[in-house]
Amino acid sequence: MSADEDKTFYTVTMARVYADQGRYEAAARIYRYLLDRTPGRPDLQDALDDVLAKLPEAPGCWEDIAGTVERWIGLMLQRNALRRLQRTPLTMGAVERR
Repeated sequence: MSADEDKTFYTVTMARVYADQGRYEAAARIYRYLLDRTPGRPDLQDALDDVLAKLPEAPGCWEDIAGTVERWIGLMLQRNALRRLQRTPLTMGAVERR
């Protein structure tokens, strides 16, 4: 069982360690867990807010990256087609037409 699965390690100290290491998602997960267990702790809410502010922004929506993903898929399909063509042996008729 890893430390992330064992809630024994879900402490303020561990959340701070994760935050200091730049592992903001892990720190936020611990702070949320601790806030669920002890909701009246403004220090935990402040710490969670600080960690969430440091998280990189996610793309606004799928449309923001859809064009890039579509282009990547098209290039991968072209690459696979080219590889198949490279493995196809030429017949004598094809050689004579050259």
